[in-house]
Amino acid sequence: MKALWEKIKEKFFTKQFLTFGIIGGFNTFLSQALYMVFVKMHIAPGIASALADGICIYVSYFLNMHFTYHQELSWKSALTFPLSYLPGLGISALIVIIVVNVFHGPELYAKLISLPIYIPINYLVMTFVVSRFGGKKKTA
Repeated sequence: MKALWEKIKEKFFTKQFLTFGIIGGFNTFLSQALYMVFVKMHIAPGIASALADGICIYVSYFLNMHFTYHQELSWKSALTFPLSYLPGLGISALIVIIVVNVFHGPELYAKLISLPIYIPINYLVMTFVVSRFGGKKKTA
């Protein structure tokens, strides 16, 4: 059990994860605002969730590549970075659909319920994708 806790601390109690979290907080606010606008436009909640997240992917790309991973932008990373969002996007949209359609929860806030699951999964997958397919490290 102690070894598991050490691995969790090693992965999530870092400056990189904190930076990711701050950028994620901004992106979450932006995504939630867009989601609410789309729902008010009578777009289905699952589609509204996916659209809002999809729009925010490239905001996240620029901010995370610069501040979290300190890598130069490249076509390769710009094309592979969105792939890191696919698991989280699917999980988030599915949770929104379940909250709204199964539990009859509030459409406007259903997306927030997905965050505790979405964020760690997104960080792990994104870190893997960037480390594997990212660009060159920035030089000072």
